Amino acid sequence: MWKLKVFIVHILLLGCMMNIYFQSTIVQNLEPQKTLPELGLKPPADRLVVFIADGLRAESFFSDNCSGVPHIRQLLEQQGLVGISSGIAPTMSRPGHIAIFSGFNEDPQAAITNFQWNLTPFDSIFNRSRLAIGWVHKTVAEYFTRFSKEPPMFETYRGADFSGRFMTDTWVYEKARDFLNNDENIRQLQNVTQVVFLVYLFDLDKAGHVFTPLKPEFRKKLYATQKQIRKTYDLFESAFNDSRTAYMMTSDHGMSDTGYHGGGTDPEIEMPFFLWGAGIKRQGPPTEQNFTANDHGLQLPLQELNQIQLAPLISALIGLPPPINNRAPLPLGFLNVSEEYERQSLLLNVLQLLAQAKSVTLRFERSFFHKWLPKYEKLDTARIASLPTEIEHLIATGYVKKAMQLLLQVSWWARQCLDYYQDYYHTPLLVAIGASFLGWLFCLVVWLMREFSDQEPQPKMGFQTWVTALMLLLGIVLECLLFLQRVPCLTSFYLLLPIGIWTMALAERPLHGMSIPYPLTHLAWTVIPAGLVIATSFMNRHVGLMYAGVAVAYNRHGFRRPTLKFFIWLGAVLLPSSFMIVKQNYSFELMPSEYVLGFSMCLAVFLPCILGHKHQMRVWLINSFILLIGIFGIYLSENNLQVPLYLQVAFWAFLGYAFLSVPYSNADTPESRLHLISFNLIAVHALLSLSTGSLFNQMMITEFLLSHEIHSEINQAKNNAILETDEPESDSNNENASETTQKNEEKPSTPLEHLKLSYHYAAFILFYFYLSFFGSGHWLFSFAFKPTTSRLLISNYSPFIMTALIILKILIPSIIVISGVYTFSAYARKNSRAVFICMFLISDVMCFYFCFYVQNQGSWHDMRRSMDHVVLTNIIVILLLGCSWLIKSFLIAIKRIATKPPIIMQVVIAGSPVASPTYPQFDENILI
Repeated sequence: MWKLKVFIVHILLLGCMMNIYFQSTIVQNLEPQKTLPELGLKPPADRLVVFIADGLRAESFFSDNCSGVPHIRQLLEQQGLVGISSGIAPTMSRPGHIAIFSGFNEDPQAAITNFQWNLTPFDSIFNRSRLAIGWVHKTVAEYFTRFSKEPPMFETYRGADFSGRFMTDTWVYEKARDFLNNDENIRQLQNVTQVVFLVYLFDLDKAGHVFTPLKPEFRKKLYATQKQIRKTYDLFESAFNDSRTAYMMTSDHGMSDTGYHGGGTDPEIEMPFFLWGAGIKRQGPPTEQNFTANDHGLQLPLQELNQIQLAPLISALIGLPPPINNRAPLPLGFLNVSEEYERQSLLLNVLQLLAQAKSVTLRFERSFFHKWLPKYEKLDTARIASLPTEIEHLIATGYVKKAMQLLLQVSWWARQCLDYYQDYYHTPLLVAIGASFLGWLFCLVVWLMREFSDQEPQPKMGFQTWVTALMLLLGIVLECLLFLQRVPCLTSFYLLLPIGIWTMALAERPLHGMSIPYPLTHLAWTVIPAGLVIATSFMNRHVGLMYAGVAVAYNRHGFRRPTLKFFIWLGAVLLPSSFMIVKQNYSFELMPSEYVLGFSMCLAVFLPCILGHKHQMRVWLINSFILLIGIFGIYLSENNLQVPLYLQVAFWAFLGYAFLSVPYSNADTPESRLHLISFNLIAVHALLSLSTGSLFNQMMITEFLLSHEIHSEINQAKNNAILETDEPESDSNNENASETTQKNEEKPSTPLEHLKLSYHYAAFILFYFYLSFFGSGHWLFSFAFKPTTSRLLISNYSPFIMTALIILKILIPSIIVISGVYTFSAYARKNSRAVFICMFLISDVMCFYFCFYVQNQGSWHDMRRSMDHVVLTNIIVILLLGCSWLIKSFLIAIKRIATKPPIIMQVVIAGSPVASPTYPQFDENILI
């Protein structure tokens, strides 16, 4: 039952965090404004052609007097306006396209899906147009077709459709050429107005990632791309020879010098734009900046816009109202139109912004307590309703300039109003989640202390107390207040969440005695391990040093009487710690990743020999064979060759064998079964690895196994030293003393000793989990996994299977570690629930900290990092709890197989030999 409660509470806490930071800001149920032709005004252009050069940054466009784009330079020397559009992070394809065609910065809710799609429908210029035609990547098309009632007529492609690396731009040009050379297509479109064409060119982004924007290969690809744009422009001019076509060239995002994007640096957020054709002025609004347009020193004005302002600008260019979710003000002075046309375009823009502001303001004013609560003072529903009449009156009485100033001011107020009310419950929700976490931590501590009661477990307070009645009354009152305030249902639920959690926690208190004894011990054992992980998540360059320090401190007593095995273990510590230090602080590679992976597969075969593990011949043959063909599969994958189906079947069969063979093996001792688990799962991990992850985890597991042996020898030597101080009476007395010593070590006598030992094992398991996580290259700083993790098992893209395999890869080292802990420690087996409660306490303290530092805007890397902190610390112990259940299925068969009674470990006395340690048989009832 406690596991179910843990699962539900963690899901609720995670949902609350998502509701705080990633709820949608898109206003729904709005109506579009009138078009300019409906107001009696003829647009300056009938059709618009938009060229998107993915990944083109402003610096690449303007460098060397625009020499990188010579064919486009011929056009901008004669016509149009050129400038820089400034976006915001995250600089990725979807946010860029949403900004250009919908007029708002990407909704925070899209961050949950890694900016691939959004759960909330939104409007775009394609929905406002009469007809939208384009040649685009399928992913880009899905940005705008997922919720569209009349989806655009996009011809799409995927990267897998091409055998070469840079072939998509040629495909787009050929499709556009075929369409424009078809006389029937042109005849049907000749007299159609408000048409939008989208020409998406993807090769430049790929070239930036492969070569970086500073390399000659990138400039060569830029030359080819801009030539395709010019050729496509000539095709449009030839097809529609009526001077009624407007053009815009821009980019969805820029790119850093290293070939990456997603952050907020200037090269990533600054994109060029070039507007020309029908309806575009040659001299735009006054600007203080110029740029050199050619080698002859021609100076042209350099305009500056926010990227989201392109949406209302190109909408007005063909007579459309701005998209209904647009949040950008219309830039003035760009269109070659009359003052009345520009004024009406601005009015439509402001009315559309006011419609969104009215929606959120009206929702607030319908609440019961709105008169007494903080509000946005500059706009309310009455003021919003009177503004159109006020503006019309100013225009009618000749105060046109004053009316324009008022429109610009109202535009700013409307955007402020939207931001104000959409974050209205942000602070109360943060208070609610903080109170929920505190209540949950209190509940966990109460559960934990019940495990260590030195008397019979006391009855719980239960729900039939005055505290429960008080909490229930508080919940009813708060729910009534939230209902009267018309707070959204989901927000109301999470505001009430702390009452439910605290009610459950208080009901778990013991009927007599203290609820939380030893508070300082709890504080130290939760805050210190949590603080170390939090620190390494921001300063991950020092994880290797921390690993070496903790490992050496754990076996520090071995330095008093070092043995050969101790020095071997010390080397095993230095290898992975040095590996992490080098990997995290230096970017060089001594050899290709596939060679490293091949070496790690070979090492996985010989590692049991190095460690002295014994297996049956069939185990050696099966594991060695699968790793051998795994090397062949990696060779095929690295050379872009298809992994044959029979190899995939073999890999899937081994994946099942690696787990199912353990409980049915002939290994009849915990130690031998641990060795089999390690051998099988290390082989699976190698098949799922991409580079150095398998090699590191093999080094870490080797250190873990040797560390236990060293620690056992140190404790045995300490026990022997204690026994030698007492004069032995007989061999039987010595054996009894040895048995008593072992029993006392595994069974602490006081609740405080129980508590410390449980925290010890909890911190131990979490330590090795995060160590394997860091060592595999997936730092908390950047929690990202490549889909090629599953390249040997599946050929086609399958997100669910790939996700499951990635999770398995993460958990394999922890499965081995927990199996070792259960094998080596009778206490950990018998008190596994207490150990896991301690793990939840440590992990939830980390989650409690991270939940207040989640970013929902800015750099994609910073957003992902903050999200990953929360998600990982919230769910990881639940996953490890599932691993514990799996380990139970591994070890439960030992009880059926073993028939010999347990042998008590002998101790060294007066020169007698030391027997090899044997382990007690498992009881399936004491495992989780």
